[in-house]
Amino acid sequence: MGFLKFNPAVYVIGEEYEVAVAVESFGLVTVRVGDEIFYEDNSGVLPTEKLYARIRIPQAVLDGAGGYTVVFRRTIERKSYWSTLGEEETAVYSFKAPRHGKELNLYHISDVHYCFESAKKVASYFGDDTDLYIFNGDIGEVQTDEDYLAVCRLVGEIAGGNIPVLFVRGNHDTRGRLPEKYTDYFPANGKQTYFTAKFGDLKLLCLDLGEDKRDDCIEYGGFNNFHGFRLKETEFLRALLSKGEEFDMAICHIPSSINNSKCPGDKFDIDGEIFEEWNSIIAKLNVKVMLSGHKHKAYVLNKNDKRSIRPHDFPIIVGSVADDDYLMGAALTLSKETLTVKFTDKEHNVAEEYEIHLPTGSVNKK
Repeated sequence: MGFLKFNPAVYVIGEEYEVAVAVESFGLVTVRVGDEIFYEDNSGVLPTEKLYARIRIPQAVLDGAGGYTVVFRRTIERKSYWSTLGEEETAVYSFKAPRHGKELNLYHISDVHYCFESAKKVASYFGDDTDLYIFNGDIGEVQTDEDYLAVCRLVGEIAGGNIPVLFVRGNHDTRGRLPEKYTDYFPANGKQTYFTAKFGDLKLLCLDLGEDKRDDCIEYGGFNNFHGFRLKETEFLRALLSKGEEFDMAICHIPSSINNSKCPGDKFDIDGEIFEEWNSIIAKLNVKVMLSGHKHKAYVLNKNDKRSIRPHDFPIIVGSVADDDYLMGAALTLSKETLTVKFTDKEHNVAEEYEIHLPTGSVNKK
């Protein structure tokens, strides 16, 4: 692939795309869209002594162009005066903009846990008809920067640099030696891994519940402060509510209404009051459905389902099966009033199918 280590990814965040590019050698990476050149934001200094670049582009610009060009110039020598770069090299990519007012095909994949070959087969359900890939956490644990790059490579192989991607952190993405570097590789608002995102006519609320056990759990060795993290995230949700924001879908790796707690006070019994407030705010934000993983199962919870441990006034799709190398994801077809959910495996077999009537939140198994 020449100067590229693998295909770039086009991530959705806010009203922008973040084009993430990994290169084989140090150099200047830019992205050209039409006649405009976009640079990595680095306080006026164009970075060249790195192998991974993340460049923000307004969605309207890239949607209108239908394609982009990654431009690379290898670093020959960078010094105080008379720095030199190599000749321009390019890689051209088409881009699939969201289809306004039409059905959208979204493929949700979570809990991959480094089963990359199976993940590629599972995520290929819609093929070129995919409008958006949703990676919803636990793609892998991170001991090294190469582990991050392996996940980035997977995203590039699945989406091809042509189809937009929504990437949300899971609890296993907070584990290992280097979880603190997550925001060096994936979209976030500064260091905050919760954000809003626009995709065509869709408004998405991307949340991060953090780890699934209490911060003082002996397994974590004193490295976690997710209680404080969740308090800040609650303020973020309150601010959205005070502004009268509304969203179509919430994406959160761990569903906010269920966890693994078997009795009050055990290590999985975390911040129940906070999550009750989250669910209340999410409902007031007019969220139609929540999309989650984490449980290594595939099912749909009705509003205030009896299987939930706290109330939620919206359906929750738990959309990932992970059993060693056997994976299953959720193929979602979204129209104005209906969301069709199919749980599919790497052979594209459909295990179960549901239809959610979005205005009422009613769930029907087909």
